[in-house]
Amino acid sequence: MTEITVFYLPQEGRPSDLLLRTAAALYAGSAPEEYETVRETGKKPRFLHHPEICASVSHSGGIWAAAFSGGGEVGLDIQLLTASPRRDRIARRFFHPNEAEAVLSSPDPDKAFSRIWCRKEAAVKLSGAGIDGRFSSFDVTGPNPVEVFGESVFLADFTLPGHPGLFASAAFSTPFSIRLQPIPSENLTY
Repeated sequence: MTEITVFYLPQEGRPSDLLLRTAAALYAGSAPEEYETVRETGKKPRFLHHPEICASVSHSGGIWAAAFSGGGEVGLDIQLLTASPRRDRIARRFFHPNEAEAVLSSPDPDKAFSRIWCRKEAAVKLSGAGIDGRFSSFDVTGPNPVEVFGESVFLADFTLPGHPGLFASAAFSTPFSIRLQPIPSENLTY
C-alpha cells in the first residue's frame, strides 16, 4: 500500500513556493535548494530536477498543506468549514445529484457540503482536470474506489491535528495510507 505524506503548517504569509520546497526537502531528506518548482497555468507544481516526486498543494483557513507521493500523482484539498448562504444553490449546480441530495437532506448541511467539496477537489486535482463542466458528472459519496472521468480513484478523509474545523481529503489511484507531518518552523530557514 502506498503511503502519502501530508505536510502542513500555518501559512502566516509565507510564500507557497518556499513551503513546497521545504516540504519536498523534508519528504526526500535533502536540501530545499534541490527542489526548484515549475508551474504551468492551471496545473499542479512540479519539481524541475525531481520528476519522480508528485505533489498537490492546498490552503484554507490560514493553513497550508501539501501531499507527496513517490508512486504517482496525488490530489489534496483542505477546506475550512464555513456556512454559505449559497450552499444549496452551489450543490444543485456543481454537485452530482446524489451529492446534492446528501447536502440537502443532511442534519448538518454545511458539514456535508464542505466534506463533499473537499473530496471532489482532491479527485480533480489528482486527475489534473480542475473544476469545469464535468464537476457534476461524478459522485464522491460512494465507497472506494469512485469513478472520476472514467478512472478509479481512492479517497481518504482526515483531519489535521489542532485544526478540527478543517476538512482534508486526499486522492490516489490505488489504496493508500496517510502520514501526517507538521513542518517545524526551524525548517523554514532559507
